[in-house]
Amino acid sequence: MSAPGAPLPNAEAPDSVVPDAAAIPSAEAGGETRAKASVLARGLRILSLFDAEHRQMSLDMIARSAGLPRMTAYRLVRTLRDEGFLGVDRASGRYSLGPALLAMTYVAQDCEPLRTAARPYLASLSNDTGETVTLAADLHGATVRIDVVRSRRPGTLDLVAGRRIDDPGNAHRKIQDAYRPPSQRRRLATAITERAGGEPLSEPREVLAELRRVRRDGVACDFEKRTPGTGAVAAPVRDQAGDVIASIAVVAPAGRFDRGTRERCAVAVARTAGALSAFLGCPGSGNSITFR
Repeated sequence: MSAPGAPLPNAEAPDSVVPDAAAIPSAEAGGETRAKASVLARGLRILSLFDAEHRQMSLDMIARSAGLPRMTAYRLVRTLRDEGFLGVDRASGRYSLGPALLAMTYVAQDCEPLRTAARPYLASLSNDTGETVTLAADLHGATVRIDVVRSRRPGTLDLVAGRRIDDPGNAHRKIQDAYRPPSQRRRLATAITERAGGEPLSEPREVLAELRRVRRDGVACDFEKRTPGTGAVAAPVRDQAGDVIASIAVVAPAGRFDRGTRERCAVAVARTAGALSAFLGCPGSGNSITFR
C-alpha cells in the first residue's frame, strides 16, 4: 500500500538545476501561492462532499457541510461550475458533479477488477451469514466502500457503494489503518485523537493499541461504538505481494449480532477474505483469527 502523498518521480527533471534569479519566488509571490493553494483546498473539499448518498446538494448544504461562509462557497461553486467540475439543475438550484470529472471517473475504475473478482465471494458470504456484506478498498490513502451485497432479511441496513469511510471506528477503516506502515499509524493515531473530542479512544496509545489488536486478531470489530444499532466485523484482503489492498465486512443490526453471532461471522469473513486473497495470488493466504 503506497504512502498517501508520496512524491512522484519526474523522469524529465535534471540531476541539478541552477535557478535563475528571476525564477526565485519573492515573499509576495510566496504569499500568493499559499492563497491559491488554500482556494484549491477549499474547492477540492467541496467536490469531496458529493458521493453516492449525496448526488445533489444545494448551495446552503455545500456551505454548511464544507464549513464555509455562504458567499465564499458561492464563489467557489461558481468557478467549479464554469470549469465544468460541477453542474447545476436550473429547476431545483441543486449542484452535482460535472462532465469535467468524467476522465477522473475512468481513472477511478481501477478498482473495478477487484470488485468483479470479489463479487462471488461477497454473495456467498452474505448467503452463509444472512447479513449484508461490504467490500472496501484503499484508494490513495482513503478507505472507500466499493461494493455492497444486501441481505434480504428485515431490518437490513441501507448501505451504498461509493461512500468514503472517514470514521476511524468503522471496521473497514480499522483494517486499513492497522496495516499501514508504523510511521503512518502513529500520525493517524494523533490525528484521530485530535478529532475525537472525548470519544472512547482519546489517547494516541489507545488508538495504536486497538490497531495492534486488529493485526493480532486478524479481524476488526465495530459493535455500536460509533453507530448505535449497528455491528460489523471485517477482515483484510491481500494481493499477490501480501499487501492489504481491501477488506470485507459483515454488517448487521445490533439486535441480531450477539457475541456468538459475531464470532461465527468473524470466522466466516476471515475465511472468505482469505479465499479471495488466494484467488488474487497471495501466498499462504489463509487468514487466521483470534477472536476476543
